[in-house]
Formats: sequence, C-alpha cells, structure tokens
Amino acid sequence: MSGVAIPHPGQVLPEDVHRGQVRMAYRLARLFVDQLMFVFGIGWFVFDGTRWTEDNHGAAKAAVLEVLRDALAESLGDKELREDVRKCESASGVAGVLDLASALPEFAFTVTDLDADGYLLNTASGTLDLRTMELSRHNPRDRITKVTRAAWRPQSSSTTWSTFLDRVLPDAEVQAFLQRYVGVGLCGRVLEHALAILTGSGRNGKGVLYGAVAHALGDYAKSAEPDLFMHREGAHPTGEMDLMGVRWVVVSESDKGRRLAEATVKRLTGGDRIRARRMRQDFVEFDPSHTAALVTNHLPTVSGDDPAIWARLRVVPFDVVIPKAEQDKTLPQSLEVAADAVLAWAISGWSSYREIGLAEPAAVLEATAAYESDADAIGRWIAEECVTSSPLVKFNSGKLFEAWSTWAHQEGTEPGGKKAFGETLDRRGFAIHRGTGGVRFRRGIALRAAEGVT
Repeated sequence: MSGVAIPHPGQVLPEDVHRGQVRMAYRLARLFVDQLMFVFGIGWFVFDGTRWTEDNHGAAKAAVLEVLRDALAESLGDKELREDVRKCESASGVAGVLDLASALPEFAFTVTDLDADGYLLNTASGTLDLRTMELSRHNPRDRITKVTRAAWRPQSSSTTWSTFLDRVLPDAEVQAFLQRYVGVGLCGRVLEHALAILTGSGRNGKGVLYGAVAHALGDYAKSAEPDLFMHREGAHPTGEMDLMGVRWVVVSESDKGRRLAEATVKRLTGGDRIRARRMRQDFVEFDPSHTAALVTNHLPTVSGDDPAIWARLRVVPFDVVIPKAEQDKTLPQSLEVAADAVLAWAISGWSSYREIGLAEPAAVLEATAAYESDADAIGRWIAEECVTSSPLVKFNSGKLFEAWSTWAHQEGTEPGGKKAFGETLDRRGFAIHRGTGGVRFRRGIALRAAEGVT
C-alpha cells in the first residue's frame, strides 16, 4: 500500500492511545491515506492509480475489514487489541469505524478540494500542467477525479481526423476557432463567458465531431441532459450536478421551437458558484470548471433584447451537408482509434488560445449577428409597425401590447406577457407615463397605422 504512513521509531500513534472503533479509525487512516478519502455531501472515494472515483463497490468497507484482519493477526498476546477488533466485527462496527474515520484529516475533504487546480489536465499518460505544459505522474494528492481517455502525445496526428475536419468545416478560420474553443475547454477555469452553438441541418458532421472530442476527453467531457439550457417548468438542480469537475459539456437538442433558458445560460456560463444536489442528497456548492457547447439542428428561441445573453452566444455554422453516398457509418469508431490525435489537436487549440484568445472569425460573428437579428421580434415589430422618430409621440400602453400580440401571433412568435413586454420597452427607452384618468401610455413610440400618425 503506497499510501501507508510509516511511524518513526518510538513514535506514539493515536491508534495506540485509543480504544474500540476510534482506534481502528486511526489505523485505517494510517494504512489507507492517499487511497481513500471522504467528501462531505457525497461520500467515500477511492484512488484507482490515475484519479479518484466514487466508491460504488464497497472499497472503504473492504479497507476496514482488511484493517481488522491485520489487527487480529497482530493481537496474539495483546488482549486489548483483540477486544478492540471484536467490538468492530459487525456491520454497525464497520460503519462506525468509517463514520469516525470520515472526520480525520487524512480522509476529510470537501467538494471544493476536488479538481481544485483547474490548470491540471489529467491524461492517460500523466497529469499535464497547462501553464508549463509539463507532464508529471498521477498524484492522489492532486485530488483529481477525472482522466482523459486519450494519452498526451504532442506529435500525435491522424489523417482520418484532419480529413474529417476539412470536410465538415472547410472554412479554415472557423475550424481554427472551434479548435481554440475546445482548447479553452481543457482548462478547469471559466476563462470565457461563452456558449458555442454548433448548428446546421442534419448530416453535417457536428454530432460526429463532438462525439470524437468527448471520447478523447473521457471523464472531462459530459453529455448533459437536453433540457439543461432549455426553458422548462419545474427544473430540478440535480442536472447541474453533472457539471461538477467537468471541463467540456455538450448539450444536444434537435427539437424545433425550444426556448433558451436565458437566465440559466447566463448563470452557468458566468463563473459564479453553482449550488446543486443529487437526488435525495444534500446541496453542495462548487466552482464551475466547464466550457459548454449546444449542438442543435434548430437555433433555439431567444428574447432578443438582453445584451448579456448575446454577449455569450457564438454561432458556429455547419453548412456542409454530407451526401448519403459519402456517409461513413464506421467513422465514429475510426475517430475513437484516433483519440490521441484528437487530444493533441485540442491541446494545440489551448496553446493557440493562450496566444490570441478566441478570435472569432467573420463567419461566426456574421452567423451570430444574423441569429440576434432574427430573434429580435419586438425590434422587427417596432421597425415595421411603429413610429419612433419623435420624443413627443405617445401611445396607449395597453393598445401597444394588443398590437404587438396580434403581430406576434401572425409571425408565429410567442408574444409573452404584458410585464415582459413592458420591461422590453423600458430598456429601449420608451418610458411609461400616467395620463388623464390614470391611463398609461408610452412616450416616444406609437403605432404607424394609428390615425394621425405618419
């Protein structure tokens, strides 16, 4: 057991001055330090030689049984030790030892101790420091819970991977941007408040691409539940637990007409602490470590009038449609074989990001601007149906909402409620006033079709 703490000659150990379960808890800590740890709010973890994983196979209990077995073998001629072992030889005794041990400093950690250094990327071949680009041996004291499936071999390349990228993203600048975006996703710090939206009709390779990246990144990648970034009633915080310790999060959504959960997107891309829990467990808080991408055939509906959400969105167009005759059903498996090359590509993207940032190309900026323009339904309504040329113009607030609702329904757009509509007009500078008899009106805007308005 490599983690065993070896006592110095003449050293008095805590296990020598305590009795019963406390004695065995201290012995467990000495023998299994750096092999077991207890994370408050989650439970026991075990180190598998490359990273820490949740103990779903009774490793902690097995360790207690091993401690008891060894102690019993040592107890010949030591009546007290034998009695202490006997007191622990039951299900409740083993549970008691683990309960006490969970509070000892050798074992006791919190969620914030896990994957705390966001610049360490744990690969199959060792732990890469993204600051120095130096590789070191896996170390349990890094408290890393993830490992890539691929090994880091800087010179690794794959013709299959590069040919695929050139086919589905022929624009070299867009391809390089996506490489940088995936690259920044290797870092466990929120360096960009962004959400990339990989979009295009089906059969364009975007699903194969994110699948290849996810395979190479192993534990660091997560396909989150489809509703994570979509508006839904009664959303449960368990879905956000999927984000803990993850670097690259992909949400795949193919339904048309879904509405983006804008507040959730801003919160989960903003770098603030996340509070979530698993089913029937306590809430935990953790610092976000993820970079997210939404993969969709249909761009979700966005309100269109919140600058904060548009500052986050980056639309990456996949415009090439692969003809059926050219589709290779074995390509995903071929790219799994090329995992080392995919990881090397992503790490190269990280190096490029460190030099120039995301550096969005024209195609991404134009696609995002077009998305924003299309989403700004109220803006289009104002431009088409209203007069805003004079601050002296005014119009009944209720009738404005009625006109907007009628237009929105005709355009196939959800009009929303009066409150949201009013807040949008407030943000655009059309202040509300109270006139004679308490009638509410908006100043600076009027319906173009109204009598006396031109």
